[in-house]
Amino acid sequence: MAGADGRILTTHAGSLPRPNELADTIWARIDGQEIDAARLESMIDSAVGEVVAKQHEAGIDVISDGEMSKTGFSTYINDRFSGFAGRSEFQADDVAPFPNLAMKLFATDSMAHLIFANCVGPVEVADRDAVHRDIARLKKAMGDADPSTAFMGTISPGQIAFNYPDQHYGSHEKYLAACAEALAHEYNAIVDAGLNLQVDSPDMAMAAHSRSVGSSVGDWHHHLPLAVEALNGALAGIPPERVRFHVCWGNIGSPHHFDVPLAEIIDQVLKVNAGTIYVEGANPRHQHEWRVFRDTRLPDDKKLILGVIDVKTNYIEHPRVVADRLVQVGKLIGKDRLLAGTDCGFDTFIRWSLVDPDVAWLKLKSLSEGAEIASGEL
Repeated sequence: MAGADGRILTTHAGSLPRPNELADTIWARIDGQEIDAARLESMIDSAVGEVVAKQHEAGIDVISDGEMSKTGFSTYINDRFSGFAGRSEFQADDVAPFPNLAMKLFATDSMAHLIFANCVGPVEVADRDAVHRDIARLKKAMGDADPSTAFMGTISPGQIAFNYPDQHYGSHEKYLAACAEALAHEYNAIVDAGLNLQVDSPDMAMAAHSRSVGSSVGDWHHHLPLAVEALNGALAGIPPERVRFHVCWGNIGSPHHFDVPLAEIIDQVLKVNAGTIYVEGANPRHQHEWRVFRDTRLPDDKKLILGVIDVKTNYIEHPRVVADRLVQVGKLIGKDRLLAGTDCGFDTFIRWSLVDPDVAWLKLKSLSEGAEIASGEL
């Protein structure tokens, strides 16, 4: 995942804008309407082909399927795993003092279709073919390209426990272990297909200031090491260099003034058996945290994807701004261990994005142009 020609490679966090017809159809399915399953599959196939082409046009080196088949980066487990039912309630400490803002953020059609459930039974893989359908679609869209130039996003055991309160296991450790065992199926399938595996784990940062009501996560100091242990169990046997671990503070337009500093969680993040860690570095609350890599040594066997594009604003970052963000970190860790990315996904849940779809592609183009500038300066 590093440029052999001395370039800083570009990538992103996974989710990309979905075509309106596809979004409408998936929402209809969530609403319980009868849909044509074959037509939906055809729409997903077409959307993946389009999104792969657009990534190449924008200059993105390490691409994804844009999560076209999924309701969201984490809620896709509603369709693939058994053991979940009902609906849980999410709380965020940084939104609670601002009821008018809460209405703007959460009283939306997008939120109405964003369903976190509860764990009410054994967590098991119910659709073992789903990940293979995703893999086949992406590889078809890539044609003869090396699959190692692509990645596929997945959720972490800790994120499931964070979003889906346990009403079955009665033990946080047992719940995490069950989630890890189920997730190992898709982790291995992705890597066995020659793709890179991205594990999305916002809980590592968000558990300090937000929660699902009734969650077993509890204190984040207690949760993080248990979540890392469970994830590493699910990653057993997978080469770390094939894994990228994405941590973020929530792709939400909230104040973020209660976000835990990266410095307070970096030790746990580095314990994950992932060859690449992926953190935010573009938004106003975290763009200063490149200094963490001045004060905390990045292990020699790890790379860093630095978010240099903010996915919560329609401002299009100037390539020079992107380059500056990369250069200041590249001077600390070396450009051969640095990749350029976005802070988070552009459409983490269907129509959840704060960024206009057409603007998102221009932001990715600026990402590529900035990485090229930085590559020449480092």
